[in-house]
Amino acid sequence: MSLDVPTKPILPAAWQARTEELQELVRSGNFDVSQMPGYKRGEPPDTDVWHKTDYLDIYPKIYGRESGANGIGKLREVALTEITPNERFEVYDQDPAYFPNMGLAYTDLNTDRMAEQSLQYQAALEQHGVTVHRIRYPDPPVGAFGPQRGTWAANELLIVRGGSIVEKIAINPLGFGRAEYLAMWAFSNLGIPPIATIAGTGVAETGPCFWLAEDVFVLGHGLAYNESGERQLIEAVAKSTRLTVDELHALTIKFPGDQYFYPDTGISHHPDMVLGPLDHRKVIAYPPGLDYRTWQWLKEHDFTIVEVDTDEQREYAPVNVTIIEPGLVIMHEEAPKAMAAVRKAGVEVIPVPYSEFLRSGGGVHCSTLRILRDPGPWLSDPV
Repeated sequence: MSLDVPTKPILPAAWQARTEELQELVRSGNFDVSQMPGYKRGEPPDTDVWHKTDYLDIYPKIYGRESGANGIGKLREVALTEITPNERFEVYDQDPAYFPNMGLAYTDLNTDRMAEQSLQYQAALEQHGVTVHRIRYPDPPVGAFGPQRGTWAANELLIVRGGSIVEKIAINPLGFGRAEYLAMWAFSNLGIPPIATIAGTGVAETGPCFWLAEDVFVLGHGLAYNESGERQLIEAVAKSTRLTVDELHALTIKFPGDQYFYPDTGISHHPDMVLGPLDHRKVIAYPPGLDYRTWQWLKEHDFTIVEVDTDEQREYAPVNVTIIEPGLVIMHEEAPKAMAAVRKAGVEVIPVPYSEFLRSGGGVHCSTLRILRDPGPWLSDPV
């Protein structure tokens, strides 16, 4: 093809609809320059207006939609990946010690059962009004250095208000490229632009992070995070909440040891494996996985803490929950004691089977690319 042939990108549906709406306005002669923000007749554009206009007020007018799963308000839209036999990662057999292990044996992973459990999880989400997209990876999936492992983990990308944040990973080197692929999918299919990438030598695995309120963001410090990555992540998240870095409550869990997950103890280096939101100022937690400062902060701010015992944590990671809205969560049905404790705390539980995913490193929260939530409670809101 000649390089001088004009081309144009294929726009996502919402962006295309917004474009056509404005095209009709122009074609019909109904656009008037006086409609521009800050317009004053006979004067040039007032740059002070645009210096004080937040990007969050502009991006939906360009892309035709809102995005962002900040907070714990009603979950509206997510994406899950298509589960294929590629989830049984044959390279694992070359050197099992090279790959993180969970409480349930990876060698027993059944990808057909994994696919069925994913469909059951999708059904539970849809029954509660959540729109679910499916993402397909190339077959076989490959990344920066060879075959990709763990493409089931759709939360490798963090979508905040305004766009996506592309992580830089450390725990799973054969996962490099997953977040970038998901970011491309979100941009090309939904018109959600990347607004930040963890750069330099920073490390921050953004997907396992989450919110306890509109202004409380949970991340970690350990194998999956370093100071540079944490700083970059916090700055991007603060902007997505219209807060300064100082105004955002960035709750950083200090993780012990040098393994992603300790099968004997259930301690992990991902925040969503040791702490999760249940309701406004209610959380589920695995206390041995939390540093004292985090525990103290939760107590100081009057959080009800539902504790998980070691036996269930080691095999079924019940802390890894998906919150649909305050007081309604999806949990792994294999952990009945944790579910009973959550219900006793006044939270409704939707159980789904998820054992096969737990063989591969995570649970329902890890599987879910959260795309859009309604605004929810702030830390200072009354319970």
